Amino acid sequence: MPAKAISEPRLALPKGKMLARTSLFLNSIGLGFDNYTSGTRIYRMRSQAMPGLTAKMLNERDIPIQVAVGNYDFGICSSDWLQELLTRYPASRVLKIADLGYDVSDIFMACATSSDISPQAMAGGTAAWRIVTEYPALAEAAAYKMRLKRYRIFPCWGSTEAYPPENADFSVLRVKNEDTLRSLNLKPIRRICGSNACIVANCNSLQSSDCSGLLERFAASASMKNKPWQAPEKAVFAVNNNLAGGARAGDVWLALADGHQQVHTEAFMQKTGLRLEGYSKSDLRRRPSCDIDWLSIKVIRPQDMPQQVANGNFDLAITGRDWLLDHLYQFPSSPVAELVNLGFGWVRIVAVVSQDIPADSIGSLRDLLAAGKMVPLRIATEYINIADKYLRDKHIARYRVIPTWGATEVYLPEDADMLIENTETGQTLARHKLKIIDTLFESTACLIGNKRSLEERGKKDKINNLIRLFREAVSKK
Repeated sequence: MPAKAISEPRLALPKGKMLARTSLFLNSIGLGFDNYTSGTRIYRMRSQAMPGLTAKMLNERDIPIQVAVGNYDFGICSSDWLQELLTRYPASRVLKIADLGYDVSDIFMACATSSDISPQAMAGGTAAWRIVTEYPALAEAAAYKMRLKRYRIFPCWGSTEAYPPENADFSVLRVKNEDTLRSLNLKPIRRICGSNACIVANCNSLQSSDCSGLLERFAASASMKNKPWQAPEKAVFAVNNNLAGGARAGDVWLALADGHQQVHTEAFMQKTGLRLEGYSKSDLRRRPSCDIDWLSIKVIRPQDMPQQVANGNFDLAITGRDWLLDHLYQFPSSPVAELVNLGFGWVRIVAVVSQDIPADSIGSLRDLLAAGKMVPLRIATEYINIADKYLRDKHIARYRVIPTWGATEVYLPEDADMLIENTETGQTLARHKLKIIDTLFESTACLIGNKRSLEERGKKDKINNLIRLFREAVSKK
């Protein structure tokens, strides 16, 4: 990528768990941003101390990538995501310039405490080890260093501690320390690397732009005696990862959602009449128990469910129709099918552009592209396969899909030209001066299932009974 002169440095700041400490760090070095607080709905900020310095809030996973491609000169993120990027793409134009000493953690390869697997057995055996992780590049590198002969890596959005021992042999995951790992009923096989908050920089920006003022502020933090951003951190609540005690052949496996969909899914499950223990806001377990002894349940990310059902790890799952379609567009012959429309969690999947773009439909946007504007079209989205199919169906010839991990609306207009996004009311989009130019489809929660499980002797009748319960629950007011 050719170097470009940037008169005003741009800074990428993390959302979520790193926000409070990062805000404290910036305030301590005199670079505070008024709107950089928990719960803020303003993603674009300008520093009062350095009027030329602007910042945006992104998901921390996206920050190393966005700095590497030159959309931002500097970023603050957790170094695990930087290491994941550089392990996969060593030539990326991003480097770490300072560790900040908070959000300290470790990346481990771990297995269930009930497992008798040893590193020696792993290297010498012929088994095809199953590794589930949010860090596929780091996991691949670790497997290579351990000289594993056969292994398969399954990328997931999160909740990877839930998969061993039934659905994976190992999880490569991030935890506070080894004690935290053991509290999840996992034991370490290998420590892959450490991680902490860090400052990253675009290599071209360091060479071609005058960033001396900002670098001096960063450097001054190292000599400060009082570093409040490094104060001891409060213990983070960990979901109970109790290992399943009695799953048997012939059991039906059901995946339920964690995250923001958990509350809605819990309310629906109560309507089914099934009595669950360990699936509530105050008591959330990775393996809730149920009053039906042949039903085994795990709590994982909804985004991962279609792939996990397709792999045969689960017979049934409750996820969004959006994630089901994203999976089916990538794998049209997948054995996963929608069984029941559950009706809750309604959203629209929409195409979105900035209000400054003179287009009110996908057709008028296509006319702009034909005139040579916004070519190639940059689309930011979590729905990579939905976006790809939509653009091909709409005869958009030249485009580039930018995968994101959330906060997608912040990408317009500087870092993308269009979003494929979900929305309930459209108010958040309007607040960010964005407009909807097309609705792709509507999505609600649905029960999905593996077609092979529906025909499997010993499971067919059980699954049909569950489908009946779910349909009856949908009809209840």
